[in-house]
Amino acid sequence: MRKKVTVMLTLVLIIALFVGGCTTPQAGPEEPGEPSDGPKLGGSITYGMTGDPVIFNPILYTDSPSGFVIDRVYSGLVRANENLEMVGDIAESWTFSDDGLVWTFNLREDVKFHDGTPLTSEDVKFTYEAILHPDYTGIRATNFKSVEKIEAPDPYTVEFHLKEPFAPLLTYLGFGILPKHIFEQTPIKDMKENPANFEPIGSGPYKFVEWMRGQHIILEANEDYYGEGPYIEQVIIKFYQDEQVMLAALEKGDIDYMGSIPPDDVERVKAEHSDRLDFVEVPANGYTYIGLKQTHPILSDKRVRKALMYGLNRQAIVDDILLGYGTVMNANIPPVSWAYAEGELEPYEYNPEKAKQLLEEAGWVEGPDGIRVKDGQRLSFTLVTDSGSKQYESIIMLVQEDWEKIGVEMKPEFLEWSVLCSQYLDVAKFEAYMLGWSLGLDPDFYIFFHTESGVDAEGNLRGFNDVEFSNPELDELLERGRKEMDQEERRKIYVEAQKIVNDELPYVFLFTRNYVAAIDKKIKGVVWSTLGPVFPELWYIEEN
Repeated sequence: MRKKVTVMLTLVLIIALFVGGCTTPQAGPEEPGEPSDGPKLGGSITYGMTGDPVIFNPILYTDSPSGFVIDRVYSGLVRANENLEMVGDIAESWTFSDDGLVWTFNLREDVKFHDGTPLTSEDVKFTYEAILHPDYTGIRATNFKSVEKIEAPDPYTVEFHLKEPFAPLLTYLGFGILPKHIFEQTPIKDMKENPANFEPIGSGPYKFVEWMRGQHIILEANEDYYGEGPYIEQVIIKFYQDEQVMLAALEKGDIDYMGSIPPDDVERVKAEHSDRLDFVEVPANGYTYIGLKQTHPILSDKRVRKALMYGLNRQAIVDDILLGYGTVMNANIPPVSWAYAEGELEPYEYNPEKAKQLLEEAGWVEGPDGIRVKDGQRLSFTLVTDSGSKQYESIIMLVQEDWEKIGVEMKPEFLEWSVLCSQYLDVAKFEAYMLGWSLGLDPDFYIFFHTESGVDAEGNLRGFNDVEFSNPELDELLERGRKEMDQEERRKIYVEAQKIVNDELPYVFLFTRNYVAAIDKKIKGVVWSTLGPVFPELWYIEEN
């Protein structure tokens, strides 16, 4: 999903996209042997976040703030544990046929939506059929193109019938289940307009109470939750204009959790607040990048894109801005994944002279002010990004300076998060943008770069391929990767796919980073994975 540097690290499996490695981050706030009386009911926790959510619909959202709320309000068929293994959520068990074409899920019989309505197989069927519907306007349809039909033979059994084997299927079944009785009267094409998208009714551990836009969201414990917990009675999510204001709130004690402390503040905050806060370093299963519109008259030239890579000192970003909390990326699968193409990619080490040579070869000559020109056109484009991150501002300044040295004019435009999503990214209308992907549980990246996941003939974005990249060879590899059930063979496929992305460069790849999260010592029961903290319903408050 789209992420910002400052968003919370939470396990939002609803868009599960990548498999992370099985390395568990360093121990979290509750160390083995730490005295504790065990889970207690009561108390509240306050999170900090930059940027308002957009929509609380599990099959329509694209942003992390929305996902953070959805992850607590809704529940899905399955979820991932701390080892990134898929475990049951509302599904008690599942089986699949010998040919892999029929998956059968047996549901719990004690799950209720927050309005008291029982959750049944009809709700599951409705949710996934909505994604498969021709009028579906979200971006997840390509993840289920192998599904032929969904059947609900009885109230607590769901069957997925596939046209062909589909390796990532289980990791894509974490979507929150929609209440059919609330959405069935709304045409699929108009689902975004249903009021329940903004006052959600799910079946998860927390119930939606209030959303004061730009200020806070309040959730309360679901007393009828089918699983263990929740133990914390109230969850408050406060919104801040930027990460520095949020950090100040953390240091004052106004919030209990911040998912990513700015790197240049980490050591100071640790030194000053270790009596109250615990700190956990989490290797990111994702990366930060600059997306380049492939239909743009300048950026469509691969020589220009390669020049942008060679002309940017990405290691300086890692060293000087991240202070070493990161690693330069050269393609789209991070090192935590079992499919990472280690040592098999062009590293694009900083080489401004090579960058200049590539631009010369592409016909761009230096103009009177240093900016290159070709046929009367300046080598200039606008880059949009989120306005809520000091770190993004620093990165943009470095990028701008480096590219200006090779004759490229990049004009940054900082936008409020919801505006950036709704008016630019979700409608694929930009020249370039800088953001990050927060990835999930399988190396399948069909939804990012397959031609089918781009913009269709009607102008609708069908996946996350908002840069409109198209490469038939890559398309074929991504299709094969979805069908191959052997992990080692899949890895070979995705290595070849990464090589194409590494050569074609629809993105300027920047870095994958390690996040340092801070959490109040009074919060216990936190379990960490490479995707961040999991099972928020098991957290509890232990007052001193």
